[in-house]
Amino acid sequence: MRTFRFDLFYLRSIVAEATNLYLKITPEERVTLEVLHDFLSWLTIEAMMNKAQAKRLVSTMARLQEELHTKTEIMKLLKADTAPTAYYEGFLHGLEQAISFSHGVDLLLNEEINQEDFLKTWEQTEKKLSLQRRKHP
Repeated sequence: MRTFRFDLFYLRSIVAEATNLYLKITPEERVTLEVLHDFLSWLTIEAMMNKAQAKRLVSTMARLQEELHTKTEIMKLLKADTAPTAYYEGFLHGLEQAISFSHGVDLLLNEEINQEDFLKTWEQTEKKLSLQRRKHP
C-alpha cells in the first residue's frame, strides 16, 4: 500500500490548487479537481487505518482549516468570493471528523466531553433553535 504525504506544505499546495480550479472549471480542470478530492479522501481512508498517522493528519488538517478560515474572513472584508475557501474549510473539517471519530482522536486537547454533558448542551441548543424532539413509539 502506498503511503501518501500529508505535511502542511503539501496539503496547503493541494487545497490552493483545488481552490483555483474551483474558480475556473474547464472540463480538463474538473478532472484534476476530482483527482485532488480523491487524494484527500484516500489520505483520510489511509489515516483511518493507522492511529499514529491519524493523529498527525488531524493536527495538520486543523491547522490548514484555520488558515482557510482566516483567508475566508479576509475575503469577506474585501467583498471577494468566499465560496472556494469556505468549501474546502468545510470539506477538510468533514474529513478530519471522520478520522477523529474512527480513532477517538481528541481535537480539543484540553477539553473532554462525555455523553451526559453533550446531551445537556444539546438540550440548550434545541431550545435556542426551537427544535422539538420527536417522541419514539
